[in-house]
Amino acid sequence: MKILVVIPLVYGGGAEQVAAVLSREWAQAQTHRVRVLAFNAAGEQLDFGVPIEDMHLPAQAGLWPRLKTALRRVAVVGRVAREFQPDAVMAFMDEAGMVCALAGLRGGWLNKLVVSVHHNPQWLGRGRRALLALFYRLPAAVVAVSQGVRDELAAALHLPVQRLKHIPNPLLQRDDAGLAESRVVAESLPAGFILFVGRLDRHTKGLDVVLAAYVALPAKRPPLVIVGDGPDRDWLRAEIDRLGLNDVHCVGWQRDPQPFYRRAALFVMSSRFEGWSNVLMEAMGQGCQVLASRCPYGPPEILGSDLQDLLLPVGDVAALSAAMQAQLDLKDDARLALQVRLRERAAIFAAPAVAQRWIKLAEGLR
Repeated sequence: MKILVVIPLVYGGGAEQVAAVLSREWAQAQTHRVRVLAFNAAGEQLDFGVPIEDMHLPAQAGLWPRLKTALRRVAVVGRVAREFQPDAVMAFMDEAGMVCALAGLRGGWLNKLVVSVHHNPQWLGRGRRALLALFYRLPAAVVAVSQGVRDELAAALHLPVQRLKHIPNPLLQRDDAGLAESRVVAESLPAGFILFVGRLDRHTKGLDVVLAAYVALPAKRPPLVIVGDGPDRDWLRAEIDRLGLNDVHCVGWQRDPQPFYRRAALFVMSSRFEGWSNVLMEAMGQGCQVLASRCPYGPPEILGSDLQDLLLPVGDVAALSAAMQAQLDLKDDARLALQVRLRERAAIFAAPAVAQRWIKLAEGLR
């Protein structure tokens, strides 16, 4: 199968990571030929398994420049599709989804287009929802990262239910100790810390809740390590200074969080909204104890029916702090048993099986 992957950027958050993992899985298969087309591939690059083709069309400020850039992107995607003649076009993130919808409409290959939605539509403004409701009626399939997001797309955007599919994000399971640069940073910290990994945005990721819950722990608490970057970077540092938290370590964005999961005593996910949660799934895959907010959507589906006791009410500082202490106090046998359960649950999202679900979906479109 010839697969064209279209994505705005080739580094960064969950959608980019997912596109990279899936592309790599597809490229490793003898029966697939994969091309990756990026709007802007400058700077850091994730490993997609094949060379990345850079369109050199980064995002622009202002309505007219953005419109001109979008039209140029449509033209380039259309040209590449005519040349490559893919069996399936996989678009990741809304910017790529809308561009591919227009290019497919012009080129007559909408029946080969699959767009992937990783966010909760509740996050979006009215104008954005209206655009997606219009454009996402065109592709052959719209893949939601969770069942909750799938239901929200049907309810909020009134998309045709028969075109909505649910495929979870893939978990990349590795036996190595992680990339060297991330491993050096992780190993510079004392093992047994509490860990937060995610975009530094307190309004969606609940970073303020984690800090408040951490402050409420007894004085003899393990350090808190925060991995990530984002718009609240300055707020976070100011808040740490204001609270006098000399046991909080901010290490910035890390290409590979795996070494941090392995050295952590507890991973905490405090989001107010999610589409899924790659970091929760990754922490579980490394056998790290976890706590997560029962936010829409993702964490309840990731943990499954047998691990629902690890979910907490969204924004409840007292409940999170008490649960953190309870997890830290677990006896060795209970802790080891929980780690086994977490690994087993995470294994159902293994990358090869998830990548094959995408292939089966694409084959069904022909």
